[in-house]
Amino acid sequence: MPSHTAEELLARVHGLTPERAQQIGDQIDECRQLLDTNIDMDTVQQHLKDQGVSIIQAILITTRLLDDDHPSRLRAAREIVECSPARTHSAA
Repeated sequence: MPSHTAEELLARVHGLTPERAQQIGDQIDECRQLLDTNIDMDTVQQHLKDQGVSIIQAILITTRLLDDDHPSRLRAAREIVECSPARTHSAA
């Protein structure tokens, strides 16, 4: 049975299989748990990179970590991921 997070992804993101939605949903839930322990967003981004999560998928995950009422969730998530030390250090 899909988790609540996976069900939300299936409803809002077109083209995901239930299995892929569950995998991404699990990653979102894991990152939420990290944030709940006062881990900062840069550390979460490093965690995602260490797991081999692509930039596009990291942006999707990060949009779900931001508040629902954030005015520009996608733009903010993209900036968080692209500017995180985890992603910028590897570009050098």
